[in-house]
Amino acid sequence: MTLPLRRHWVNVGWVLTVEMFWGVALALISVAAIVPVFLSHLGASNAVLGAIPLIWTLASSLPGLLAAHLTGHLPLRKAAVFWFHAIAGIPWFLAAGWFGMGGRHGGATDIAVFLALWGSAWAFMGLTIPVWINFIGKVTRSELRARSFGTIYFFQTLMGIAGGWVASRILSSPLAFPQNYAVGFLVAGACMTAGAFFFFPVAEDPGATEERGNALRTVVRHIREVLSDTGGVRTYLAIMILTVGGWLLISYYPVFAEKRFGLGIRDSAVFTAVFMAGQMIGSVVSGFVGDRFGYAKVAVVAVAALTVGFLLAIWGGTLAFYYATAFAAGLYVVADRLALFNLSMAFSPHEDNTAYLGAIPALTAPILAVVAGSAGAFIDRFGFLAVAYVGLALAAAALYLVVFRLKEPKYSLAGGRKPA
Repeated sequence: MTLPLRRHWVNVGWVLTVEMFWGVALALISVAAIVPVFLSHLGASNAVLGAIPLIWTLASSLPGLLAAHLTGHLPLRKAAVFWFHAIAGIPWFLAAGWFGMGGRHGGATDIAVFLALWGSAWAFMGLTIPVWINFIGKVTRSELRARSFGTIYFFQTLMGIAGGWVASRILSSPLAFPQNYAVGFLVAGACMTAGAFFFFPVAEDPGATEERGNALRTVVRHIREVLSDTGGVRTYLAIMILTVGGWLLISYYPVFAEKRFGLGIRDSAVFTAVFMAGQMIGSVVSGFVGDRFGYAKVAVVAVAALTVGFLLAIWGGTLAFYYATAFAAGLYVVADRLALFNLSMAFSPHEDNTAYLGAIPALTAPILAVVAGSAGAFIDRFGFLAVAYVGLALAAAALYLVVFRLKEPKYSLAGGRKPA
C-alpha cells in the first residue's frame, strides 16, 4: 500500500520535531571531539581513547541482532520506539550527577564510570536503531526513502550545529572542569527524553509480523541469510571493514590537533559544530543521490569523503585544515550511515527489514572494534600521522571496491524502489 503523499510529509514533520531535540543532544555527547577531548582531560592516553571506537562499535551494533527477535511480533512499533528513545537519557542524567555534584574522583575512576555509562547508553541505542529505522521506513513513502532519511539527518545536524554552539558556550563558561561537561550531559539527557514524545502524532499502519522463536536460533538464521546473499552484501561488508580508519578522523584526530595547533577545550565544540555542518550538507547530497542514482552511489560519496578527510588531516598544517577535516569527516559519517541504512533495507528480501538492519553492521562490528580500538596504542607508539597513512591506504582500497565492485541491489518491498 502506498502511503498518501500528504501523510508522508506530516509524518516526516513530526519526526523532524524529534530530531530538533536529538540534534542538540547528540552534539553535546558527540564522539567527534567532545567525548575524546573530555576523556583526554580526565587523563586518558590515546590507548585508553581506543575504548571509544571499541565500545561504540560493539554497543551500537551487536544489540541490533536482537532487535528483530524482540519486535518482530509487533505489527505496530511506535510504542517501542517511544520507550527506547524516552529512557535513552537516563545514563546521561547519571553522568551529569557524577561529574556535576561529585566533581573529580580520580582519573581512573572517572574514566571507568564515564565509559560504563556511555557504553550502556550506546548499547541501548544499538537495540533501538534497527527498530527506529524500520519504523521510519514504514511511515514514509518508499520512493522517497533516501530523501526522507536525508531530510531527517539534515534537520538533526542543523540542530547539531546549534548544539555545538551551546557546547562551546558551556565549555567556555566560568564553570570548572568537569562540571562544565556535566551541564552538557544534563541538557543532552533532557533533550533525548523530551524529543521522544513527538513520536506519538506519527501515523503508523500495521506491518509484517513473525512468530517469536528462540533468540539464538533467530539471530543465527539472520546471519546465515545475510552471508549467503550474492547480491553485493559481502562486498559491502568488505568496504565497511576497510573504512575502519574513519575513527582516526572522528576521535583521535581532534586530540592530535589540539596539541598540534595549541587549541583549547572550546575549540573541540567548534570542531563538533563544523562536523555537524558537514553532516547537514552531506545529508542533502546523499538523499538526492540515493533517490536519483541508487544507494550504492551514496556509499561512493561516503568513502570519497573519508579519503579526502585523510588527505586533509595528514597534509593540513594550518587551523583551516582542522575545520576542513571536521567537515569532511561529517560528510563521511552521514553518507556512510545513510548508505548503511538504505542498502541494508534494499538487500533485505523481507518486508520487515529489521533483521538485515541489525545483522549487517553486527557482522563487521568485532573486527572494526578491535582494529579501531587498538589504533590508540599504535598512535602512542608511532604517532598519529603514521597510523593515518595506513587509514588512507585502506580508504583507497575501499574506494576502489565501492566504485568498481559494489552492485546496486535489487529493490524489494523493503528496498523501496523497483528496477527501471
